Amino acid sequence: EAGIGFDIPQEVTEAVGTECRIEFYLDRDLYGITCEAVAKYGDFTFQLVPTAKELRGVINPDSRSRASQVKRESFAVQVVRQLCPTWSSIDVARIKEEDEQAILLMLTDGVQILKSVGQVFSTAAFDGMMQPNPPSVKVGLSIDSNLVEISPIADEVPMNEVGALLDSYRRKRRYHRLKNGTFVDLKEADLHELDQVSTDLDLSEKQLDSGIIKIPGYQAFLLDSQVDDEGKSASFVDYVNDVKIVDPKRYEVPERLKTVLRPYQVEGFQWLSTLWDKGFGGILADEMGLGKSVQLLSLIEARKGNGPSLIVCPASLVLNWQEECQKFTPQLSCVAVDGDAAHRAELAKQWAEADLVVTSYDLMRRDEELYSGQQFYACILDEAQAIKNHTTQKYKAVCRVNSRVRFALTGTPVENRLGELWSIFSFLMPGYLPPYKTFCARFEKPIVQDEDANAVRRLNQFTGPFILRRMKSEVLRELPPKTENVRRVELETEQRKLYLAAVVDAREKLRAAKPEDKMTVFAVLMRLREICCDPRLVADNWTGSSAKLDACLELVTEAVAGGHRILLFSQFTSMLELLAKRLDEAGVSHFTLQGSTPKPVRAEQVRRFNQGEADVFLISLRAGGTGLNLTAADIVIHYDPWWNVAAQNQATDRAYRIGQQNPVQVYKLIAQDTIEEKIVELQQAKQSLADTVTGGADGAILSMNPHRTYITAFLTPGLMLKIPLNLPLKRATLLYCGF
Repeated sequence: EAGIGFDIPQEVTEAVGTECRIEFYLDRDLYGITCEAVAKYGDFTFQLVPTAKELRGVINPDSRSRASQVKRESFAVQVVRQLCPTWSSIDVARIKEEDEQAILLMLTDGVQILKSVGQVFSTAAFDGMMQPNPPSVKVGLSIDSNLVEISPIADEVPMNEVGALLDSYRRKRRYHRLKNGTFVDLKEADLHELDQVSTDLDLSEKQLDSGIIKIPGYQAFLLDSQVDDEGKSASFVDYVNDVKIVDPKRYEVPERLKTVLRPYQVEGFQWLSTLWDKGFGGILADEMGLGKSVQLLSLIEARKGNGPSLIVCPASLVLNWQEECQKFTPQLSCVAVDGDAAHRAELAKQWAEADLVVTSYDLMRRDEELYSGQQFYACILDEAQAIKNHTTQKYKAVCRVNSRVRFALTGTPVENRLGELWSIFSFLMPGYLPPYKTFCARFEKPIVQDEDANAVRRLNQFTGPFILRRMKSEVLRELPPKTENVRRVELETEQRKLYLAAVVDAREKLRAAKPEDKMTVFAVLMRLREICCDPRLVADNWTGSSAKLDACLELVTEAVAGGHRILLFSQFTSMLELLAKRLDEAGVSHFTLQGSTPKPVRAEQVRRFNQGEADVFLISLRAGGTGLNLTAADIVIHYDPWWNVAAQNQATDRAYRIGQQNPVQVYKLIAQDTIEEKIVELQQAKQSLADTVTGGADGAILSMNPHRTYITAFLTPGLMLKIPLNLPLKRATLLYCGF
């Protein structure tokens, strides 16, 4: 008793023999959480924490009941000491306000631990430290002055803390602490909608905390698919529907074009008109041959008086645009930019008064100074895949054009990689898609390599409203059928030996080449392809035959005898020369068009062929893939496959387009068991990728066959490999060619 330091009444000594009850009292003050622990014996209470005075010695410590009581008291003190890091014998047991981990432990598991020892009593201040309901932040959308207003709508969370809350959610934390010290449980948090919107728009924590975020109006269409209807204001819904549901009465086709435009072209004109009014950009991606140019000219005719519009196109199409303008919209004043630098500078003086200025990509790049001070109402890129590489001067030049609205015309917005679509959109609406590296990580890699259906869906949400794509099979019911045939040709013995010898040589060259030596890789592939076409392309002294040339001449002579007329494409101008010789020997009339053919000669040959003056038109694929109307032909032959399937399709559509009256047969000649078969597989992969973006195959990426991610490579029987398409160039080529 002397050790305790005070006298204990007799009734207390008697009470100690009763049952011991432990109680804990939890509270919160300015400095953190406090915890008191007491032991109760009947009506008497003894404080264990903070003073921790024990009752040892009050009665005989050897008493079994007292030993049990002391054990309970001691255990209660030890539990408090474990849960409350700040402890002393003269101060209350405490968890400091800044010790979040200890507070969180007390709020969750700590209370349950204390309850297992005794009764727990807590104040409202303590109970309020854990929010009872999981947080929910929805997104509200409205429109103000052609800008989308995003307003996070938060329950149980202050508006200026939404950004920090989302950051904890993304880090997969179980709890988040608000500035007032309250903890919120994130296990059942409803933040997915906010997370998706914030990710796609790259919103910062500061923006989210600001309350209202204003972004360009074209982002409305992405948000429309991500936010629940209850979060959209009436103004937002009307704004989106204004583009998604075009009122045909709002935009009337210019009078002289009413009898010219087909119904689907009228729809295209109205779609372009809607984007024009909103200040948005868009890709008119109709299949080749559906008249994209006349739809665009109709738009400019209808908006005549707004100032000059600029069309940038391949050099071979500048005069075509001028002719189309004179044909369909003669009331428009059109300036075709050509000639030397001095002449082009003189023409620039006419731009301000013109309705339409047409130039080429190459001249656009050279004449940047002429365009720097000129304001255009619209800037239109024809064959917009020309800017698919965003690192080129060509791309940078068109992006610097000062215009209110921008459009792109292309039947192939994606030829090889999804990054090409990013380049076009960064011209149309800068900043709409995330930065290039982010785009590749968020879309290109998941779609191409992982076949991620969610990434496909989200990309289509981004781009879908601004791409209009119609297929001939959908809108031209009167167009005759097109049949595609692949004719495999087996190399004859000597040609096969030469090819296999070239394979052995190529293997050694590729293994010796440095990884960055792309020219060696391309040279190896080129040589193999040339041998497939005709050994004379690589061996001047070749006296043998060419299996493919023989097969082609047989096909041509049979077709001509049957009254058909033919477009015959090859990438090799030297091959066109060999074909021309064989046609001369067979008495088959023909014209030849290649890159060096002057524009006037080119136009004259097209006119004469369409009038029936020749049976065969030999055309270099690159020179004749765009800008030609050759519907007099009803057979198309691709002598050799090209890496770019879009270029081949464009070549085919020189014949298969509006105005074609006869069924069209397309023949692709492929040397069997050679690199040409691998090129065909690569074409299939690229076509599937393009269909995914334009919707041409209803999300074809979701049903990809292995060849869409891999190329099955085989050179000789028994050697087969599956090659990922994203391998480095040298390694992929080695595997691809069976090396």
